[in-house]
Amino acid sequence: MSLDLSGKTAAELKAMVANAEAILAGPNTKLHGKATEFREAAKLALSERRVLPPGNRAPPDEALNAAVARIKAVAVEALTKFDLSPATAKARGITTPHALLASSGAPKTGGGVRTKKFKRCPYISYRGPGGIAMLQYAMLPEEGAEGFWSGGLVAVGSAESKTGFDVAMEPEAAIAAFFQALTEIATARP
Repeated sequence: MSLDLSGKTAAELKAMVANAEAILAGPNTKLHGKATEFREAAKLALSERRVLPPGNRAPPDEALNAAVARIKAVAVEALTKFDLSPATAKARGITTPHALLASSGAPKTGGGVRTKKFKRCPYISYRGPGGIAMLQYAMLPEEGAEGFWSGGLVAVGSAESKTGFDVAMEPEAAIAAFFQALTEIATARP
């Protein structure tokens, strides 16, 4: 029996190894065969995901770095034009507001990365009463694939709100669509 662990995170794989070792240390020998199989499969999956040491890493992706910088600049502009605070969103009836950026100040990572739809997908979003305003730069997982911009208003709970847009747009059109979406759902600053 082969185990497909490609959908597991590194934390889940580490937990699988720890759980299997706990079973192997226990008195129930009936489970030792399966525990050994799970432990070895999880260790193999972890070893395939190890990060390369410095010096062996791929060169930085200039297009991605430029896109992240551009998304940060758009976020700063959006914060000056609109009140995008979670408190304002809650006052407008949003029970689970979105922070525009990650807590580190960087763009958030799209759900499409977790599902392997995209290799990288930095994005910003704001949830208002009429939906979610999003701006993203997505890179497909194929080697050599170029990234694309998308932006606009998506419905809460839609596929786009969970894994990102599929439609490529020109960068300026995506940014304009994001600001148009903010105009529809966010409170403008005086």
